[in-house]
Amino acid sequence: MISKHFIAMEIFNKQLTSVDLERQLVLPNHTKTEALPFHGKGDFMIPFTFGHDGVKVEVRCSCRAGRLAFTEGWVEIARNLRLNAGDIVALKREDHDRKIPAD
Repeated sequence: MISKHFIAMEIFNKQLTSVDLERQLVLPNHTKTEALPFHGKGDFMIPFTFGHDGVKVEVRCSCRAGRLAFTEGWVEIARNLRLNAGDIVALKREDHDRKIPAD
């Protein structure tokens, strides 16, 4: 028997600073970029669903001087979730298509 399970891969985690909350979230060096729709220089949009209500927001991810950062849309998420400096956030990608044998 095969059942469908959701597999989550952590892309990064970070303790937030006031700059992360007010301007943009610079992604840490240990970010698993292969899990992002990133293909070299330039910006790309990532659809996010967060919170208990399943709020959807498009977040711009920018690459400047070799650093990735969440810019447009990120502050809306931080305010909606009432995040504070010192909080730790983790970004995980769920794989909905993977099938695992059931026990």
